[in-house]
Amino acid sequence: MAVDPWLRFGAIGLPLFGALIIWGWGEKFPYTQRRLTGITFGILGLIALTLFLLNRHYACVFALGRENCLFEGLATLSLFLLNVFLAGKSITLQGENRGTVYILLLLLSSSWAGIGLVENVLVLLIFLYLFFFVLNRWAKMEGFKSGFLKIRDDYDDDQK
Repeated sequence: MAVDPWLRFGAIGLPLFGALIIWGWGEKFPYTQRRLTGITFGILGLIALTLFLLNRHYACVFALGRENCLFEGLATLSLFLLNVFLAGKSITLQGENRGTVYILLLLLSSSWAGIGLVENVLVLLIFLYLFFFVLNRWAKMEGFKSGFLKIRDDYDDDQK
């Protein structure tokens, strides 16, 4: 049995499972949430490096022709770098709503892994939607008040 599908499933499913655990805990265990998030990102970084080395993406990233695996190589390397960055972000996170931010960080990592590692178009679209949902929630938490399609109210028009 091949190890690659299990690693892909782990890279996508592990952060979802961690987000569900943190969501179930609520705000009861803030330090345990931080540790769980950091450990999850560490394991995901190791999974991404294992996928990169196991599939020999380092040998075929710059190859031409049918042997080229540029997308897969960049997906695994960017997943590793994203998890290293998010691990640092989750460890140094301060302030309120840390549980919500941990969940968003884990969902961001899971959606990034899903975008880069799946081979099914429908699943890719689901993870693209999850990725943009997480970005939208993050922007709203940071106070960004813009929308893609805003319908103006006709009663508030300026007659300039």
